[in-house]
Amino acid sequence: MKYRIEYADRRCCSFASSRDDLLALLDKLKDKPVSDIRKLYKSGASDSVLERYQQYLGRS
Repeated sequence: MKYRIEYADRRCCSFASSRDDLLALLDKLKDKPVSDIRKLYKSGASDSVLERYQQYLGRS
């Protein structure tokens, strides 16, 4: 499963190829404002999973 991390400034985003990669990346991004985390499906659809991973961002 792939994930796309969108930053608050909307100019750039990062990609993670697995949940483990996502958690490692989120650990490094604790000081950057993240606006959304989206799970990307093979069909091209995506779902927001920000609420699920918000605890790893250090925000409530």
